[in-house]
This record gives sequence, C-alpha cells and structure tokens, in this order.
Amino acid sequence: MKRLVTVLALAMAMLVLAASPALAQSSLTSDARPILLLAGAIGAGIALFFLIIVLFNPSSSVERDLQGRLGAYTEDDEDRGRWARIPLLRRFVSGAEDIARDRGFINQIETALDQANMPLRPGEAIAGIIGLAAVAGVVVMVVQQSPIWGAITGAVVLAVAVVVVQGIASRHKAKFENQLPDTLNLLSTSLRSGYSLLQAVEAVAAEAPEPTAREFGRAMNETRLGRSPVASLKQVADRMESVDFDWAVLAISIQREVGGNLAEVLQTAADTMLQRNRLRREMKALTAEGRVSALVLGSLPFFLFLFLFTTRRDYLQPMLESTWGLIALGGAFGLLLIGIFWLSRIVKVDV
Repeated sequence: MKRLVTVLALAMAMLVLAASPALAQSSLTSDARPILLLAGAIGAGIALFFLIIVLFNPSSSVERDLQGRLGAYTEDDEDRGRWARIPLLRRFVSGAEDIARDRGFINQIETALDQANMPLRPGEAIAGIIGLAAVAGVVVMVVQQSPIWGAITGAVVLAVAVVVVQGIASRHKAKFENQLPDTLNLLSTSLRSGYSLLQAVEAVAAEAPEPTAREFGRAMNETRLGRSPVASLKQVADRMESVDFDWAVLAISIQREVGGNLAEVLQTAADTMLQRNRLRREMKALTAEGRVSALVLGSLPFFLFLFLFTTRRDYLQPMLESTWGLIALGGAFGLLLIGIFWLSRIVKVDV
C-alpha cells in the first residue's frame, strides 16, 4: 500500500506543479489569492493526514486474516480495521464497506488486497482511495478554477489506484506461478526425506521466496487454528487464482484418500508445470512485437493529446470549449477504448 500511496502522492504533486504556472499567470485579485492558498493548504493537510494513517498502519496479512476470522465473535465496528477507531472515519469506512458488500464487490476487493499483500480492510482501502481522489480533485479545481478539471483529476486518481492495485496483485500472482515448480519440487523432496505433509508445508514457508513463503505461512497459521492442511492449501490456490496449484492440491487430496506415492505425483506435476512455463515464455517472446505495437498504438493518442494540451493549448481550445468538440472527444475516446480492447485480445495467447 505504501507504493500505491507514493504513486498517488507523486501524481498529485505533478498535477499541482503543472497547474501552478496557470495560477501564477491568472488574473486573480489580491483578496482571492489568500483564499486559494488557504484551500490548497487545507487540501495538503488532508492528504498528509491520509498518508500518515496509511504509512503508519503496519498490520500484517496474517494479523488481518486472524482478525477477519475472529470478527464473527466481536462487534461489527471492531472488525472494520484500525481506521474504524477514528471517530471521523468510522462511519465513512463502515458505510463504504457495507455498500461494497451490498453491490457484491467486497470479495473482489478483499481478494485483490490479499493478492497485492496490502494490509488494509476493504473499507479502509475504499476510504483511502476516495479520500486521496477527493483531495486531488479539490486541489486541481482550486488551482485551475474549473470543477470539470477537478472531476477529471479525481477520476484519474481513482483509475490509477485501481490499476496500481491490480498491477501489484498480478505481479504477485505471476511470481507465485513462476515459483510453483520449485515449490512442488521442495514439497516432493521434503516428503522423500521422511517429512509429513504438514512439515513439508512448513519447510516451504521457511525456505521459499516471496510470495510463496507468505502464502504457505498463512496456510500453516490456518492449520494451527484447526483447519485441515488440504483445505488451507486449497485456500491458497483460490486466493492466488492458481489453476496449476489447484490441481496439485487436488492430487494431494486424492492421495490422502486412496493412498499412493505423493512425492512422485508432485514431482511429475512440477515437471509438467516447468514445461508449461517454458512454453509460456516462448509464446511471450514470439508475440513481443505485437504486444509492443499494441502498446504504442494504444498510448499514442493520449500522449499526443497531452503534448498538444501543454504546448499548443490554443490549438485544442475550440474543441474543448464547444459542445460538438466535447461530443467528438467522447466518441473518439469510446472508439479508442474499443480499439485497445481489440488489440489486447489479438496479441493475447492462452497457453
């Protein structure tokens, strides 16, 4: 979460710096400038408040998982996270989490936070992102003196936050998938050395790199709380959305019921997954040119618009001020999104 907050803070700072020349050159009266400075100071103070809360909220994923399991036996407000202990944020955090639960988004948000290893409850994440987006929108609205640009800035901050969280989660899932053959090899070697399944899982939690060590450590903690090892490993597969590891857990479950050489089964599964990973890398290398072309074609209109907006704003001013120009921009943006989606489907190869 610290990376997310840092990226958002840097984005807000860049927006303020980019808009400061316009503020300096604007025809503001001497009475209006102190008001704008006061509003900017208030916005910066609110942003700093959110940063301090997020940066100094060091709860581990294991602690959050235990709090979530014990939350059924406590009051609702005690399971909202540490932000719920602050009176000013308790109602907002609980309301955001309740709305997300009613809309059916709570599981997706919690899964994304778990995959990204961000020690936040869903309500805390929603409140923090909305707060940062609101502060960024207010600051840009005051500096640019335009509610439209404030709304656009808030929407951009929200989109960047979602993309950053999804990107971190995807990177952790990719690391887990790449480490899976070595993980199964370590499990197989431990079983051949005479370890039990629980001891083998503990060995992986102690010796494997992140994020495998973290996930197997959570499985060990769940097992110590009374859950079966197979169910704990199944939860790891579901949380990391790993189909390959789900197959391995299924093989472990079948072996515990009918018997057999589990070490040999895991070794065979590890070899198969290793060959599949090599095939994936080969396909990525073969499709690299197409993916780069799609990235360039998809990002070129945005960079060109930003370049013209910063260097030749008078050239774009008729389009930004007229109704038909805004309609044309909206239609072009929609068609551009369709084209980006089309390109992404063309260059994507499932193995």
